[in-house]
Amino acid sequence: MFDHSALLAFGAGHRLLSALVVQAHRGSNRRLFVPALCLAAASARRPALGEHVGALPMMDVAELRYPGALAVGQLVKQGVDWQLAHAVVLGRPDPEWPEGRPVLTESPKAYAGLGVVTIDIG
Repeated sequence: MFDHSALLAFGAGHRLLSALVVQAHRGSNRRLFVPALCLAAASARRPALGEHVGALPMMDVAELRYPGALAVGQLVKQGVDWQLAHAVVLGRPDPEWPEGRPVLTESPKAYAGLGVVTIDIG
C-alpha cells in the first residue's frame, strides 16, 4: 500500500516503486492499494499525480467508507496526522487481511506504535 510519501516518490520517478508498479501490471492478479486520503494529500502537492494514479489499472484507490471515516476520525483525535490515518486503518489486520497490509512510506517512524507494518522506501 502506498502512503502519501510513497505516492509522491513514485510520481518523482522512484525506481523501486516504479518497478513495483510495472510488476503489478504484468501480473493480472496483483493489486497495489492507495488509500483515498493518501492520494488526496499527494495530489494536493502534485495535482497531475492523482490523474496518473487513476489511470493505472493495477492501483486500487481504497475508498473511505463510513466505518473507515469513524476510525480515521478517532486516529486524528488521538493526534495521528490525517495524511497517515487512512493508511493506518487499511494497514491494520482485519478479517479480510489477517496480517494487515504493509505500508510503503518514506516516514516509517511516523507509524510507530500504530499497529501497522511499514516498508521504508527512503
